[in-house]
Amino acid sequence: MRAVFAAVAAALVLGLAIQGPGRAAVDMMRGTSTSMELLVFEHPDCTSCQAFRSHIAPRYRQSPQAAEAPLRFVDITHADADRLILNAPISMLPTAVLMKDGHEVDRIAGYWGSDNFLKMVTLIIGKAE
Repeated sequence: MRAVFAAVAAALVLGLAIQGPGRAAVDMMRGTSTSMELLVFEHPDCTSCQAFRSHIAPRYRQSPQAAEAPLRFVDITHADADRLILNAPISMLPTAVLMKDGHEVDRIAGYWGSDNFLKMVTLIIGKAE
């Protein structure tokens, strides 16, 4: 019983670090999770990250791609990236990483503007399906 409790607690803590408290707690209680998600690694002092939040995130959240891969922001200073299964370290901000079943499919490094970003996300989601 302790092992089960420890596993659930560890999964919840990882979910809180990546997704924020609301989504992780609801998913853990339901026993469900999204098979794909788009993690955007950012830093609070990064001007390109702030531009991403202002210009790209609102458009992405209204796009059909957001239904397939919900957007989650990850503060690079607080994230335990070692616990994520990434293909390479995060070396540029912002970096959007498409995750499927907990593994990296592909990434978009840097700020590309909303039109280019949506086109690139469409391509990598197609690659993941």
